[in-house]
Amino acid sequence: MSSPPRPTPGTPDFAPSSEPVNNIPIDENEDDSAIGEDELSDTTSIASTIWRHRFENGRRYQKWKEGAYWGPNDDTQNDQLDIGDFADEYPSAEVIGTDLSPIQPSILPPNCRFELDDATENWTFPENHFDFVHTRMLYGSIDDWPKYYEQAFRAIKPGGWFQQLEMSILTRCDDDTLEKYEDKVLKEWGPLFINAADSPKFGRTLDVWKDMKQHMIDAGFEDVHQVDYKVPIGPWSSDPRLKEIGKWHLLYCFQGAEGWAMYLCTHVLSWKYEEVQVLVARYRAAIRSRKVHPYYTYSVVYGRKPESK
Repeated sequence: MSSPPRPTPGTPDFAPSSEPVNNIPIDENEDDSAIGEDELSDTTSIASTIWRHRFENGRRYQKWKEGAYWGPNDDTQNDQLDIGDFADEYPSAEVIGTDLSPIQPSILPPNCRFELDDATENWTFPENHFDFVHTRMLYGSIDDWPKYYEQAFRAIKPGGWFQQLEMSILTRCDDDTLEKYEDKVLKEWGPLFINAADSPKFGRTLDVWKDMKQHMIDAGFEDVHQVDYKVPIGPWSSDPRLKEIGKWHLLYCFQGAEGWAMYLCTHVLSWKYEEVQVLVARYRAAIRSRKVHPYYTYSVVYGRKPESK
């Protein structure tokens, strides 16, 4: 997912803390669900590279390192938002992306390449190699976060930077609409999956956003900062910029819900496929409701490797 844009004049400030303190302004006259039925349809196309993947409960997952990542890798999950513009934006940079699945586009900028790799294993990149390492949305993917940060520290040049973006999956709101909404699914959603991921059957936290800053400091980074963003789910904010962000965030959450829920519910919680579909339908109905003003918190942490290292 693309990083939530930084605040600009006219947008509420966001405090670098574990709990953002500024409320999102509410548009009391908002009556548009923002995303039509066609845009919200959750269709999946079958790729010709079927041998590289496994199919389960109507979704496609990576075959290599099976189970190392809990989310699907099909078109529904990957076509939500475009994050492939970094190489175009910085043509003089050499950009290397790593992934567990060979799902990258075949046409790439000449300064960009992808490698099939498992970031939880020992990194094969040389010491002091990168000027900048960016990590995004690896919650539920890493079983040893201290090791991950230590390896990133080793691979970055002295004076280079590390940046990470993760989200909290706890649904929040700044008023009482979440409490008053008749279905408590938005309050149940986050704790359900956080507890499942923390269980011995899975053992990879979904709550890493809380520990990123300390992990970076422990690994040796300096000038470490954390900035937290409240991102509305839906176009309910009166701020024009946040209203637009909310529309796209609603689409992201609507399309992603089944993929986020399916593996943990069926493999860890032993739910039936039909039970997961009911949960997902409840979640989708709730985030589209104009009765609630929900948001998720996205946290960005960045820091520098000391020049002397």
